[in-house]
Amino acid sequence: MKTIILSVSAMALMLLGAAYGQSGRVDTAAAKTSVVDASGPGSKAEIAPKTPEGWIVIQDKDYIPVIDGVSRTLESARKAFMMKDPAAAATDVRATAELLSKQTSGTSRGLKETIDAAMKHLNALATDLDNKKTVGVKRFDAVIAMAHHADLATDWLVVDESSWYPYIDEPNRHFRNAHEAFVAKDYDKAAEEIRKGEAFVQLEASRASGDVKQSLDSSAQELEKLSLDMAPNWRVKSIVEMDQSWGRADRALAQSHQVQAKEDWQKKETAKAGYEMKAAALNLEESADWAGSEAKTGVSAVVRDTRLMAGKLTAGGEYAAGEVDKGIDDLGHAISGLGQKN
Repeated sequence: MKTIILSVSAMALMLLGAAYGQSGRVDTAAAKTSVVDASGPGSKAEIAPKTPEGWIVIQDKDYIPVIDGVSRTLESARKAFMMKDPAAAATDVRATAELLSKQTSGTSRGLKETIDAAMKHLNALATDLDNKKTVGVKRFDAVIAMAHHADLATDWLVVDESSWYPYIDEPNRHFRNAHEAFVAKDYDKAAEEIRKGEAFVQLEASRASGDVKQSLDSSAQELEKLSLDMAPNWRVKSIVEMDQSWGRADRALAQSHQVQAKEDWQKKETAKAGYEMKAAALNLEESADWAGSEAKTGVSAVVRDTRLMAGKLTAGGEYAAGEVDKGIDDLGHAISGLGQKN
């Protein structure tokens, strides 16, 4: 991934090559007369926020958050490898392959091929570790990156809100940390925080499709370039330039959650739609905050109304179906409007 705009999968293949010496809306008029009780089985208790259990750092510049089974075994494998314990590393590498094998059911042919390729490299790596063959860090990290990419391409597409929602403030938390580090002239720390924020943008991109995915991928590339410009020779023009990058990333995240909310609502997945609306409102507010007080004031009413409606969908309560449609559409208009101003 590290020639500014390479994807995780492309980066993995490059590293492997180097290691081996190779080069329908609801009718709102009618729906407004239909009041729905959301307190049934679709509603869920509020999901608490989380932070990653740790980070896997590849080649001192790529950051993978430890948040699921695959990332946990990868982290354990890399720690064992760096501690020169090949037997333990091999065990964890094989465990990762086993976890990925369980993700092939119901996947497309292309995704199955992605998983199969990752499993092949994982098992070959484990065999070489067991046989005490020389394994370089570049090869080991390339296989980790490939396994992580396969995990994103499958598992992250089908996770429910309890898996992704706890981390919705993670990108902006790292953006704020990067902003503070930049002001303090700690450019290495700023670059690290940018990379961590980028990692969560990439996670959301793995759930998205179409124009939304393109926007998220573009934002991740922008963040990557920003981190590269941070060190060793600082080339970022100003703090304003950085803040604008955070704002664009937050807006892309808001757009992704708004689109997901609309899809979930149309499929009558009430709680899911509510959590997507909450996430979209948070990212919209944060994007506007980076743009300035006037922008934040301009979206405040939509943010407030979205949160009120989302709370009814997730916690239970009465609402008019047509109001949900309008709320999701108003949210989309606010996100688009903010993008036109910035």
